[in-house]
Amino acid sequence: MKFAKCIAILLFSWQTASAQLSMSNGVPDNFLTSGNFFLDYLKDEKSADLVKFDVYAGIEESPFLTDKWAYARIKLFDNRVFDSVLIKLNLFENKIHFKDKTEKERVVAVNVKEIEIRDQSSAFDKIVFVSGYGKDPNIFYQVISDGKKLGYIKEMKIIVAEHKVFNAPVQKKFELQQGKLFLYAKGVLYEESKNCSSLLSAFGNDSKITSFISSNDIKCNKEKDLKKLVEYYNSY
Repeated sequence: MKFAKCIAILLFSWQTASAQLSMSNGVPDNFLTSGNFFLDYLKDEKSADLVKFDVYAGIEESPFLTDKWAYARIKLFDNRVFDSVLIKLNLFENKIHFKDKTEKERVVAVNVKEIEIRDQSSAFDKIVFVSGYGKDPNIFYQVISDGKKLGYIKEMKIIVAEHKVFNAPVQKKFELQQGKLFLYAKGVLYEESKNCSSLLSAFGNDSKITSFISSNDIKCNKEKDLKKLVEYYNSY
């Protein structure tokens, strides 16, 4: 009797494990692995490009979110996660720069799903950046607010702007564009709008949201107001 019970438990455990591993092409959606970035990612040197420093010659300012290196947690689209990677975020080319073991600056050659800055010395400590949304899946967005039902992100993009100077050549400068604001749910983006009614579908046309917008004088193209609205919606 005891032997039969043990066999039944073993069979149940095997079936459960098999079911879990059958999700998402063998990898459950919430399955994450941590590893050594240099060992796993740089096994093949072709997987990371060397930086060409002359590519920005003649352009003033910086293509990076910040010129200071910061430690970050990186999540790839295959769900691999790497902790404590020293990076700089290039918002002009939508690339992540890092230093290899020999201190050479390289660029991650695959698309990155999520970056979380984990560095108390950085002005962006605990800030999360995501990509994979909208018409250009390479563009990074800063996560302003996230929750169980709805998220709120801001486009982060640097462009090259030209400035005319009297009796001098045109000056080129990297400039951070005023990013658009988006709500997102289930992979769908909803762009900011002065007219809040055009965003109600993002909130499931919830009557509580309509009342909240009215009673709090919410402007759906203002970062602070949208954040308040999203947090309220995710609170119930």
